[in-house]
Amino acid sequence: MDGETCLRQAYEAIFHGDFESAVFWFGQAIEMEPTNAEYHYRGSITCARSGKLSLAMTYAHRAVELNPNEKTYQLNLRTMMARQKITVARQLLEMPIPDLEQSVAYLKEAAYLDPLSAEARLLLGILYRMQRKYKLALDSLQDALQLEPQLEEAKRLLHEVRAERRRLLKQQYSHYNSRRNR
Repeated sequence: MDGETCLRQAYEAIFHGDFESAVFWFGQAIEMEPTNAEYHYRGSITCARSGKLSLAMTYAHRAVELNPNEKTYQLNLRTMMARQKITVARQLLEMPIPDLEQSVAYLKEAAYLDPLSAEARLLLGILYRMQRKYKLALDSLQDALQLEPQLEEAKRLLHEVRAERRRLLKQQYSHYNSRRNR
């Protein structure tokens, strides 16, 4: 058996929805032809879709090492790195005392690495809202919706953040007027 045969087996497994087998077959292809950057690249994509982000990163890095001038491999690596940053940000938010600032930093990096990541922008919008940075929250949620117009959570949050911002501005205006009238 050669790498191409393993690759066909991987795609056959994907066609049947058996992603675990597909990951196995990509691994076999890579084992048979460890210097074939295309196998690493394709394996990376399947691993990422299967939730095996660590292995996806390994394959993506290797593809770029083997063929550093291939833009597709570079883009894939950036996308994997962005996913990894989002995962770390989520972990920081799940801690007993969430680290909002560090999570925001990771999500900003993720958005930079993958400008098409609606997830990074949605999470940024949520965190900015928690920090009461309404303008940034609105911008992030609008960006998420531009990238994924059917993102219902972003639509709902956008409506809520706008309402919160209006209430806050109204309170500030009322407070200012009451002090002025004294």
